[in-house]
Amino acid sequence: MSFLGRIKDLLSANINDLLDKAEDPEKMANEYLRQLNDQYYQTKTEVAAAKADENRLQQKMVQYFSEAEKWQNNAESALRAGKEDLARAALQRKNQARKMGEQYEQQYKTQAEQVDALEEGLGGLETRITETKAKRDLIIAKKNRVKTQESLQQTMRSLGRVSAMDKLDMLEDRIDDRLAHSEAMAELESSTLENQFQKLEREAGVDSELEELKRKLGM
Repeated sequence: MSFLGRIKDLLSANINDLLDKAEDPEKMANEYLRQLNDQYYQTKTEVAAAKADENRLQQKMVQYFSEAEKWQNNAESALRAGKEDLARAALQRKNQARKMGEQYEQQYKTQAEQVDALEEGLGGLETRITETKAKRDLIIAKKNRVKTQESLQQTMRSLGRVSAMDKLDMLEDRIDDRLAHSEAMAELESSTLENQFQKLEREAGVDSELEELKRKLGM
């Protein structure tokens, strides 16, 4: 396949169809961009080389046409001087130079057409690269938006399963648990304190009875 043929194939691809049919559109877009960029840099190199050849052919064309004009002037000078043989020789050289100039002119025109085609292909590649990058960025933005929406929907579903009244009930249960725990601790502390006083009273009563018994026994 020719160089321009490869460019044509790349540019003829319908990017929308490629992305619509791709299992992973972002991956497909990146691969297509890679091919476009590779071809773009190759085409730039080809354009530079083709323009160099175009300039060289143009210079040769101008050189031979200038030479033909010079031999034409020499022939006229020789004829005015009465030197017909010299004029004939000059005309022969003119015709040779003219023929060479025409051949280089034809090559130059062909090369100029080739350069125009390459530059047109280069412009097409630049446009397609820009379009593909924009489409890829749009695909990425859509994927990110879908992820955000899915996350939001999941959060909303989770919130939907717990109503406002359920949340208040849960909060009230937690408060009741803490209050019950606090009351239990207070009862435990109070109970312990009462036990200590009851023990103190029992001990005081025993001591009083013991003193009374000692008095009776004269001790």
